[in-house]
Parts: sequence; C-alpha cells; structure tokens
Amino acid sequence: FPEGERERKIATCSRHRSRYAPPDTPDNFWEVGFPSTQMCVERGYIKEDLSPCPRPKRRQPYNVMFSPKGKEQKT
Repeated sequence: FPEGERERKIATCSRHRSRYAPPDTPDNFWEVGFPSTQMCVERGYIKEDLSPCPRPKRRQPYNVMFSPKGKEQKT
C-alpha cells in the first residue's frame, strides 16, 4: 500500500480503539505461585490485629432451668 492509503486504512479500521481502552490487570496478577506471608502483609491481604477479638454477647441471657450444683438442698 502507498503511504497515504495505508494511513487511511489504519484510520478506518482502528478508530474504535481510541474510544475504549481495556482496563489494566491488577498488580501482581500474572505472578505464578503463592506469595509469602510477609509479601501478603506488605500488599495488605492480611491485616494483623494484635488486640483479641471481643466475645459476642447474647442479647437475652439463658433461662435458668436447674439450680447450680453447690446450692442443692440436702435432705
């Protein structure tokens, strides 16, 4: 193709490329294998929380069905 015709052909075939750009892949997407624990912490996959998690509390306390062992009546 001559230079001018080639430019026109490229402009007609490839004009949609300027409208849509595919999104980039995330960082470290193409790395094969599992990352080390240190690498996961650095990337933010693992959040280290040094405080112990609080125990969940019941909204309603349990109903007492039996008296405790130490308070049984002896007859």
